[in-house]
Amino acid sequence: MNLEMRMEAELELLRLHYTKVDYVAADGLHWFRVESVRTVQGWSSDATPVVFSVTQGYPGAVPYGFYVPEELSYEKSSPAEHPAPKQPPFPGVWRFLSWQAEDWVPTAKVATGSNLWAWVRTFVHRFEEGR
Repeated sequence: MNLEMRMEAELELLRLHYTKVDYVAADGLHWFRVESVRTVQGWSSDATPVVFSVTQGYPGAVPYGFYVPEELSYEKSSPAEHPAPKQPPFPGVWRFLSWQAEDWVPTAKVATGSNLWAWVRTFVHRFEEGR
């Protein structure tokens, strides 16, 4: 399966589980915006849009980090962040949160191995870390 086919399959899987998912290929990256990902107590919103990207080496190249809207806060403070490699190609100003996928084992079949839907589901663990 080539990368374009993989991205189509990943997008389809994300759209099965989230109401609104946008996708843009830009500057050698594949960008995804998921409209509503749940946070946990202490964050300024119960759910937030998130953005993340994957590189040409995906799925062998493990995704890293994700973006949240600049105004999202934890207990009225800005979350700890790292300098964003670049702003996503979606409207708004985005803050980059460091996050690492663990036990990343992709397979040829998107639904059976590590995939972007599983990746997004782990974001709640980053939100549980708080600021």
